[in-house]
Amino acid sequence: MNASRGLVQIAVTLLLSVAAHAEFEPDPAVRVEVRAAKAIERIKTRVERSRPYFDDAYAIAVWPGIGRFAIGFGGAYGKGVVIEQGEAVGTVSYWQISSGIQAGLKSFAMVVFFKDKAALESLERGEWQFVGQAGIDVATRGVHGTPAYHEGVAIIPMTRLGLMGEFAAAGVKYNYRAYSR
Repeated sequence: MNASRGLVQIAVTLLLSVAAHAEFEPDPAVRVEVRAAKAIERIKTRVERSRPYFDDAYAIAVWPGIGRFAIGFGGAYGKGVVIEQGEAVGTVSYWQISSGIQAGLKSFAMVVFFKDKAALESLERGEWQFVGQAGIDVATRGVHGTPAYHEGVAIIPMTRLGLMGEFAAAGVKYNYRAYSR
């Protein structure tokens, strides 16, 4: 009897772990979700170091396209989707203002990985965050810092197209809006 009980517990654990990392299926009627699904596949393919983050994250926010412009001062904007445990739960916008040694124009996709529910809740509060950034982008290639979780959050950008060099300080604001389903 104990052996069958152990097998049931193992089966339930395996089913729950598969559900926790379920693949995201976009709603075909929601354009940002369809674009986010395509961006996820491109990032997994082109940014090899992203794969473990997709496997381990509790939730992700995906911006399929963010536009950024800078000449000394800069700004960026994009709209994305928040995916919690494989299900789209809301939209999120990305606003950035920056100042520093920077010039150029680029379009990039970005994924923010949330290690746990508490980290995801930091996005939902929508507070300004201040960051330093350095990188160079030429055509479809970009060099950026190595990702690592900091306070439960890791960020991986992927250059889509552009020409930009930057060494700057920036303020970033996320505006989250939950779906009313």
